[in-house]
Amino acid sequence: MKAQKIKNRSIIMGIAIAFLALFMIAQEAKAQRNSTTVSVKNGSSSYTYKSGSQSLNVEYEGDIEFTDDDKAIKSISRRGYMFFRKTSFGKRREILAEPNSDGTISYEYRVGRRVQEWDKEAEEFLADMLIQVIRTTAIGADARIDRFYKKGGLNAVLDEISEIKNDHVSHIYLKLLIGNRDLTDSELEKVAAYVPRELSNDHYISEVFKDHSDKFLKTEKSTEAFLAATRRMKNDHYISQILKEAMREDLSETATIRVLQAADQMGNDHYKVSVYKDLLDRRDLNDNLINEIVKSAADIRNDHYATTVLKEALDRPNLSDKAFENLMGAVSNIGNDHYVTETFRSMLNNREVSDKVVEAIMEKLKYMNNDHYKNMIVKDLFENRDVSEKYFDSILGTVEDMKSDNYASQILTEILRGQDLSDSDYAKVLDRVADIDSDHYKVNILKKILDQRELKKVHLISALKTTASIGNDYYKSEVLKRACDAVADGDEEVKKEFKKVARQIKNDTYYGRVARCID
Repeated sequence: MKAQKIKNRSIIMGIAIAFLALFMIAQEAKAQRNSTTVSVKNGSSSYTYKSGSQSLNVEYEGDIEFTDDDKAIKSISRRGYMFFRKTSFGKRREILAEPNSDGTISYEYRVGRRVQEWDKEAEEFLADMLIQVIRTTAIGADARIDRFYKKGGLNAVLDEISEIKNDHVSHIYLKLLIGNRDLTDSELEKVAAYVPRELSNDHYISEVFKDHSDKFLKTEKSTEAFLAATRRMKNDHYISQILKEAMREDLSETATIRVLQAADQMGNDHYKVSVYKDLLDRRDLNDNLINEIVKSAADIRNDHYATTVLKEALDRPNLSDKAFENLMGAVSNIGNDHYVTETFRSMLNNREVSDKVVEAIMEKLKYMNNDHYKNMIVKDLFENRDVSEKYFDSILGTVEDMKSDNYASQILTEILRGQDLSDSDYAKVLDRVADIDSDHYKVNILKKILDQRELKKVHLISALKTTASIGNDYYKSEVLKRACDAVADGDEEVKKEFKKVARQIKNDTYYGRVARCID
């Protein structure tokens, strides 16, 4: 019984899979049955439309105009022509129309492969087919737009475009409508709302808008209609194309901010940032617009892209304090230590560093986990003499928070070598050296100190005191041996400190090597 149930389930599952496969095949076949191809070569345009067992092939060249009822050809320019072939269930009919020298048109009508007389049947076939040919190819679109506009205004043109079921052809009509006519503000608002509602393909929507954004961005209402249209689009690639083209126009500050706000709505950070960067490339950008871009960067989820924008903003000359303050706020949202470091280093290298900047950096350092990046920032801070003098204690304090003795020792070595330290600051640095857990890194630092030719007495004593923090007798003896010459030339205070540290060595062999230095 159990085996039979399993068998029945297998049969049911197999039937379900078979039906699913048949459904997918049917859907694919349906998609394949409906197709449109377009090509242009040497001035001649070719369209092929297929739907099931029916197909329409159209070729034409030159300017072609139709009668007002779209049932006959009114004119064809010199050396132009129009040819179309209709195939239905294997039956083929075609018409070739060419201009005569007197402006009339000659026709050749074929059924199958045979030429037929141009009679009433041929005229009726032309009249029946012409509207389909027109709406499939956009032949004579400009003249038709003029005709419909004169007859019924914008609504008449849009009604006709709605009869066209092909986005490629519809977008040609819309581009001609916007580009060749001086539409009123209210008409532009209507067109902006119509385009994304009528066209389903974002590529064609962008083709309509991107070359004519300047017309839509002149008034508050048309701007809103234009940007509302982009919000109805799904593909950020095409939205960014429209917005970047808009940015290249001579826009008012208000219009530019509106375009920036539209960019903020995109979900893809790559395309969002491409709009911001294009705007940042403009030399005439004022402080207010830079500030708007920096504020937008704070909402970028991807740390890489956020950093890209912030670094571009930092490269701008004379960045305002307000923009810089917002920039610091944006940096606080970056979670990746690598990108935080990139941004901070740009700040430290590209402008006079204010107290606010240093304080913000110091605050952020508390929450950075990666000692490698901490090390890079702290080194840059110490290289800025004005900063290092004013914030010496705070910057030095960050070393104590480092988990890596390697990076801590690198920073302390750089400070001791590159800074003109006061005696008290020198002692503070050596206190940090004493806090390093690894004797290996302590020894390396102390040896470098003791290798200096003219070591001040107070610095030598500080180094000896730090040597006392070394737990390993071998390492301790190695440092003291390195100090032998300096101690021998020193006074009693120096020798006393040396002996004090040497007595901590428990191993007789190592102690003996050190004791000979001052005997």
